Amino acid sequence: MVVSVGAKRVLDVGCGSGPLFEPLASRGIAVSGIDPAPAMVKLANDRAASYSGLVSVEQKGWEQIDSVDAFDAAVALGVFDYVPNPAELLARMGRAAPHVIGSFPAPGLRVVLRKVRYGAHGVGVYPYTAARISELAAGSDMFVDRLVPLGRAGHLALLSRRPG
Repeated sequence: MVVSVGAKRVLDVGCGSGPLFEPLASRGIAVSGIDPAPAMVKLANDRAASYSGLVSVEQKGWEQIDSVDAFDAAVALGVFDYVPNPAELLARMGRAAPHVIGSFPAPGLRVVLRKVRYGAHGVGVYPYTAARISELAAGSDMFVDRLVPLGRAGHLALLSRRPG
């Protein structure tokens, strides 16, 4: 989806160890990864070293995204799952880039089991219907440009700013 919107600069929110770096950097796309976990940032920096000048990594959470139009696309895969206030995350990503790509888990047994497993550690897991994703987008002056079903896992969504 990043390629389909013509992105040359991408913000990878919750980049983890950097699995998106290679597919993006190999196409000449500059990636700025952020993650709050020091161990993940170390792994991501190790991976980023292979893409000199194209990939940078910073330890910070999504709550610290304050860029405005600094990127062509912002990506959050496996992040909305755990965010109790997704509207704020989407708004921050939508200010940083005109296109947001995110994965959203579907309601169902998988989410219920994750809620039990992660809830024991104080981590919430939040499911999304297609209607909820559209509602979130509208609340951030965006629209669902593309919604790709991922079976029982949920959806991959491309959200874009409304023109004007």
